[in-house]
Amino acid sequence: MRRYEIIHGSVWRRVGVLVLAGALGFAAPLAEVAGIWSGGQTAVTAYAAEDMLGYENPERIVIAMPNSKNYSTTASKISILGACDYLYPLTMNGKAVETTEHGFFTEYVTLAVGKNEFVFKNGDHEYTLTVTRKKSSGSSSGGGSTSKYKAVSNKYGELKNPYTMPMSAPGTAKIDYLPLTQNTTFRIVGEWGNYYKLPDGTYVSKSAVKVYNGKMPTNTIKSEKVKYDTTTHTVESTFSMKMDALYDVQVNGDTVKFVLYDTKASGKVFVPDNPLVKSISATTDSKGRAVYTYKLKNADKLCGFDVFTENGTMTFVLKYAPVLKSQGSLKGAVVLLDAGHGDDDPGTVGAMGGYGPTEKDVNLDLTLRTKKALEALGAKVVLVRSDDTFYTLSERVALIRETKPDLSISIHGNAMGITSDFSKSSGFLTFYSYNELQDAAGIINASVNKTMGYPTRTIRRSNLSLTRLTACPAVLLESAFLTYPEDYEYLLKSSNREKLAKAIAGAAREYIESVAVYEQSGTKHTVRRGDTLSVIARKYGVTVDSIVKANKIKNKNVIHTGDVLVIPAK
Repeated sequence: MRRYEIIHGSVWRRVGVLVLAGALGFAAPLAEVAGIWSGGQTAVTAYAAEDMLGYENPERIVIAMPNSKNYSTTASKISILGACDYLYPLTMNGKAVETTEHGFFTEYVTLAVGKNEFVFKNGDHEYTLTVTRKKSSGSSSGGGSTSKYKAVSNKYGELKNPYTMPMSAPGTAKIDYLPLTQNTTFRIVGEWGNYYKLPDGTYVSKSAVKVYNGKMPTNTIKSEKVKYDTTTHTVESTFSMKMDALYDVQVNGDTVKFVLYDTKASGKVFVPDNPLVKSISATTDSKGRAVYTYKLKNADKLCGFDVFTENGTMTFVLKYAPVLKSQGSLKGAVVLLDAGHGDDDPGTVGAMGGYGPTEKDVNLDLTLRTKKALEALGAKVVLVRSDDTFYTLSERVALIRETKPDLSISIHGNAMGITSDFSKSSGFLTFYSYNELQDAAGIINASVNKTMGYPTRTIRRSNLSLTRLTACPAVLLESAFLTYPEDYEYLLKSSNREKLAKAIAGAAREYIESVAVYEQSGTKHTVRRGDTLSVIARKYGVTVDSIVKANKIKNKNVIHTGDVLVIPAK
């Protein structure tokens, strides 16, 4: 691809033609235009990189970070990130600065106390960045919190927020604890500073709680109803009671316990025909908790769970494995894609700062390409956003929980803080919160790294809003570090984004197929006492191996009474 046409052995600079387009809300690549040039020459064509998400040579110096020409800090070192006219060399205080092909650069500089000037020169342009390092005021002499724990009685509370993360101690998040949903009601057994203690030993912020004075009313399960939703492939148990109780979910092999605090259980629970749950028993334990025990037909097919609350109605949801129409296709699977940030929230910026593509632009483009790739494989794809619109984290989480997809993937770009050396952090990362039921994060991470030829990196556990939900396997993918110039340039090239999108789609397919069940012929067989795979295979005129493959049976010598097997086509 040409950059600028060379006339008489020198580069003639464009004076003032810019073509804008609004396809993605930022400057589109320059169309071929007749430029107006200095030096008396005309009719020379300028080209921007046609596949770089709207990037154009800035023809000047852009400092993206720090984001002010006069910046103050107490840090001893910071990174400077920016871009320049890639047709000319760049210097900082007279020394050459290494740039990428398109003029992106970063420098990690040491700061003296007081004013530090960094003079950048690039062609005819000059930019002076002044960084003032202030003396640190030192560590706080506050001596820590003076709050003390005290027991509380005759108070109870109700959670006000859609999702609240309980803590093991005030201000200490622990990913092992499950998020609690809005309307969850509980006895307040203690308080410590700005936190209330709950009967299960965890703490929540006082700001998240609506408080009631007096003894909490007696809570008894009045009725329960269980159904199997064939659209979302979920077993949903709805309990009616006076108030939505504090709850816990405990998964151990083929047993799932739904525990409701300060609540009395009802009688026997009827279980309709479904492929996941064999039986449900109810009891009230010695601690006054209603305990509903779910026995699973196949623990390997449990892919998520969730709890919904609404004015005395609690619905406990168990998510079954993806149900595919046939092997070789993702038809039947539902994948939710979340493009991070949007609208007035650009996310992080790259070397072009606000003058070029930012994280939100890369995220959306990559998400739309991944959607296309997944749909080509047969999957149904639900998008949080399909354009430059902003949604809050709560809105994004709510859509995931409402959709009940087989997999949720949030797509983001990474960044380091300004006091870090930007040149030291690059590459693709996979984040998750819960991975106990299915190893979606591990499979997706390994698959993308292998397909793209990336260095092998372990998955990262983190307390992120888009991964700390339990409704389905949920991962957040950081495509690359926009604060690393070569990563930023890499992401701007459409061929790289296309390849990465297909790799993400392929990784999603690998995970889904690892756990899926199939409806190849629509014929199902419920295992009865005395059945063996050989007997079943002869009955339907198929092979044992085909049944094993269609149902992903790990041990062909072991099947259980009540299991529902898909019989493959002959």
